Amino acid sequence: MALARHAHPALLDTLRRLAEADGPPGREGGVRRSVLAELKPASLHAQVSPLGSLYAECRSPKGARVMLAANLDEVGLVVSHVDRNGFAWLHPAGELRAAECSGAEIRFPHGVRAVLGCASTSAPGEDPPRLLADFGSRLPDPSVRTGSMGVFATPWQVERSLVRGKALDSRVGVTLALHAARGSRRAANSLVLALTTLGQVGQRAARAAAAELAPDGVITLGVLALTERREPETTMARIGKGPAIVVRTGRFVADARLTESLIDAATRARLPHQIVVAALNPTGAEEMQAALGGIPTATVLVPATGVGTPLQSVDSGDLEAALELLVRVLERPPAR
Repeated sequence: MALARHAHPALLDTLRRLAEADGPPGREGGVRRSVLAELKPASLHAQVSPLGSLYAECRSPKGARVMLAANLDEVGLVVSHVDRNGFAWLHPAGELRAAECSGAEIRFPHGVRAVLGCASTSAPGEDPPRLLADFGSRLPDPSVRTGSMGVFATPWQVERSLVRGKALDSRVGVTLALHAARGSRRAANSLVLALTTLGQVGQRAARAAAAELAPDGVITLGVLALTERREPETTMARIGKGPAIVVRTGRFVADARLTESLIDAATRARLPHQIVVAALNPTGAEEMQAALGGIPTATVLVPATGVGTPLQSVDSGDLEAALELLVRVLERPPAR
């Protein structure tokens, strides 16, 4: 089934709504509510797991049970203590390039805002800088205390094909999963969505989802963090050249049959795509692959810049190609 031409603005609208919602690890309620609102038009039955993950299913009378999985949460900034000068000292919950975050606006629950600062360490270059929330001339709101968790407050931006905002490293995968569910009503396979929590601090919720839902195969979704430095054992991927179909990352080796199905679908449809070996797979693929007695698992990532900073960027054309790829794979009969 070819995607309708209006899929592009709808895709970006969903991504914007999810990116603007807040959901640090263990506090994903805001983004979870936004996802539930997105699920209503698709008439998908959703349930919340004990760890706060969202599961939804679209059943087909025949075919395999395929799971699309993505992380819900974004990097959080946890208050360790508030000093007598009114600074809230922070610990990141997730991977953060701290030196590139100084001066960013952050927000806490109840609308409290601050500016993120970095304090130099006694041994520059040896340890990451210490992070603090600066509330300016006023003292922090009483609601900001030890254990409070803030997130970046980066505004949404679209410039030509480039999409910028916060939390795209997780919300891209969630958006693709939601739109794949909407666009594959005639799928040859049953579709299960697992939108999992706690991805920034380990993938225990991803493993729990795979064990509880027991799919026949998993496709994990997220972003491929691009940097200016390329490791010798990795593939040089580019933004704007299509989604990345992952062959290997770290200790994860993608299922050969599922990966070939993705590559074949992209090739037949003449969709731009990249086949990559990467250093990291941030989607929980390794944990899902090892669940139960082992589950065939593959990964599709959208190239992104700025991961680990307040301002992340993806290309809208890569998003569209990734979505069409997923829909085409879901509509194909399972390989024998």
